[in-house]
Amino acid sequence: MSDTPEDNICLALDNAKSDEFILKQNLDALIQHKNEEMARITQDMVSIPAALVRLKWHNRREIYPLQVKEEIYGAAIASLIAQKPELTEKVMARLESHYQHLLARETATLRLTRLLAEGKHRTASVAAVALDPEAVAARADSPASPLSEKDA
Repeated sequence: MSDTPEDNICLALDNAKSDEFILKQNLDALIQHKNEEMARITQDMVSIPAALVRLKWHNRREIYPLQVKEEIYGAAIASLIAQKPELTEKVMARLESHYQHLLARETATLRLTRLLAEGKHRTASVAAVALDPEAVAARADSPASPLSEKDA
């Protein structure tokens, strides 16, 4: 069969098979690079709610103490109402007004974030979060408005 003994086998590389192997490795590397690049690009295109959820998850260590504080305040308010039931209406009215104020600010912030994401505003033209969208629209329509001068 062969002149070489079995314990001393010499392997010779065939150039054609070697080139095919190198080409396959290069192709695999290019495919992997393309997939990584696509993953990086698609990661940047995240919806606003998904980005907020991601931020909440990353900041969970800072949010947890706020949840504990909220539970403590809730327990204190429940105890106050249990001791003085005549204050129930006042406490609930105050809580509702604060809740409505926070809700209005959150809505305004989300509205402004959408406008910024859509390119309808620039960050330089946003000084504060406006709670009333009609007031912003009226101010933008007025001729002396700095916002309308920048957009023109």
